[in-house]
Amino acid sequence: RYGRKDENSSCWIRVSHPWAGTGFGGVHIPRIGQEVLVDHLNGDPDQPIVVGRVYNTNNPHPWNLPANATQSGFLTRSSMGATWQNANALRFEDKKGEEQVWLHAEKNQDIEVENDETHWVGHDRTKTIDHDETVHVKHDRTETVDHNETITVHNDRTERVDHNEKISIGDNRSEDVGKNEAVAIGNNQTHSVGDNRTRSVGKNEILSIGSNRSKKVGKNESDKIGKSWSIKVGKFKTETIGMASMQNIGLGKMTNVGLGYMRNVGMMMTSVVGVSRTDTIGKNHTATVGKVFTLTAGGKSVIVMDDKSIMLQIGQSKLVLQDDGKITLQGIEVLIDGKALVDIDSDKIDLN
Repeated sequence: RYGRKDENSSCWIRVSHPWAGTGFGGVHIPRIGQEVLVDHLNGDPDQPIVVGRVYNTNNPHPWNLPANATQSGFLTRSSMGATWQNANALRFEDKKGEEQVWLHAEKNQDIEVENDETHWVGHDRTKTIDHDETVHVKHDRTETVDHNETITVHNDRTERVDHNEKISIGDNRSEDVGKNEAVAIGNNQTHSVGDNRTRSVGKNEILSIGSNRSKKVGKNESDKIGKSWSIKVGKFKTETIGMASMQNIGLGKMTNVGLGYMRNVGMMMTSVVGVSRTDTIGKNHTATVGKVFTLTAGGKSVIVMDDKSIMLQIGQSKLVLQDDGKITLQGIEVLIDGKALVDIDSDKIDLN
């Protein structure tokens, strides 16, 4: 049409379309090389109109015939500069048992739904995206899986919840982290285990608490340490045991107290040393016994002290000092050896 505008130029040719309305309808503009059917309004050669299009040997059907006789649809070739393989298509397969609707977008596909959209798939659904996917739900989203769900992420995954998150698992849960895991909680955390809990750490564990810690065990607690155990308390340590405490040490025990050491026993205290005991006191040693103090060595030497007397005894030798001033010395043989002087001073001396 864009020629020299002479007798060799054609006029504008109207084209029939499947549906035509004011600003709506179906549009299929014939392209160069297509075979069309031309009629003339009222037989006027100056008013041609394309009333149809047909295939020929140069422009064959987009799907091979008669092999694909049950197929129908639309296939539009891309514009100039593209190959015959570039096209948008909508195809219907009506072969019994193989019915199919095939939609192909050569590049982009945009779907706009002004209100609701419903999808129903009777069997399986497979979706493959070769690059990225973005889903933006501006309100609520509900997803229900009646059987199993498997999610595989081959690289990284980031999940962000601006407010609250709740996970409810009916039976068991297993979490496997190949390398490291870090959990940061800005405020409080609560763990509740209905029955048993087992925690296994392959190497080291560090527990750091900025302020206080409280531990409550309803019944028994057992600690088993393979080698050494060290406890460091910055200020005070208080240990309260309701009934009894027993400590078994295989080799040795040492207690270092920087300033003072005090031990209070409400009723009885027993110390058993298998071989020997040594006490070293830098200055003073004071022992206070409310009633009777007994010291036995070797099973024969005995020292007994109370608020009335002091008795020293070994075998048949005995020395008793009483609070009334009476001193009794007993023995099979009593020897008094004064290298320089023996002085006996009394109002009455009875030598028998």
